[in-house]
Amino acid sequence: MTDNIDKALAAERARFRRLGWERRLIIVVTLIVFLLAWELVGRLTNPMFFAPPSAVFDAFVHAVADPEARLLHALLQTLSILVPGFLLASFLGVALGVLMGRSNIAYHILDPYVTIFYNIPRVALIPILLLWIGIGDTLKIVIVVLAAIFPVSVNTTVGIRDVSAQFVEPARSMQATERQLLWQVILPAAFPFIAAGIKLALGRALTTVIVAEYFVSVSGLGGLLQQASTTYQMALMFVPVIILAGMGIAVDAAVTYAERSLLRRYRS
Repeated sequence: MTDNIDKALAAERARFRRLGWERRLIIVVTLIVFLLAWELVGRLTNPMFFAPPSAVFDAFVHAVADPEARLLHALLQTLSILVPGFLLASFLGVALGVLMGRSNIAYHILDPYVTIFYNIPRVALIPILLLWIGIGDTLKIVIVVLAAIFPVSVNTTVGIRDVSAQFVEPARSMQATERQLLWQVILPAAFPFIAAGIKLALGRALTTVIVAEYFVSVSGLGGLLQQASTTYQMALMFVPVIILAGMGIAVDAAVTYAERSLLRRYRS
């Protein structure tokens, strides 16, 4: 009996490994096809309007090697705005979501305002915030926070209010305190919703920080993008875009890994 169970588990693990390799192969093949198609279209198009990946790679290498291009400086400027703004928005969004998820009174009071601010375009708030705060890093951090906080809070609220009674009631029957209930039952069960909100918020934060750097003050990757567009350097315009895409993929992978690790620990 034990041998049969071990064989079944080994077969299941082998199947998951095979599926993992198939998934990686599909990603690699589709990426190669995409790059080849991009290269072909880029070579057949006017370089003022489009650039192939080979030209983008050359522009990236040149920007990294040339001190006057200031790519590293621009990246650090963007990160100095994005990281504190996104972390603060994630913390405040989870706290707001917990409050609205655990308190019906807070939910009914705050939900209309969260819905309103969730749907207001962040670009529309820039002139108002510019008058209130002035030009500077504080303004850009506030814009990033306003862009990212509400996707996190909305998803956290939904996740906490969706936690089934089959998780909560057994904990209460074992005399769990409200703090234990929140940290050991509710938040782990709602973490997939929280992770989804963080991923959505990341996209908004990346978009907003570039808009703020592009229109409010010419700095960071947004400023580099503006300078490249005004001089019609199409290949250089793709460099900050690809960097931002890589940052988004890296953070998304980190959140996904944390989600899977927490869920494995929670289920065990």
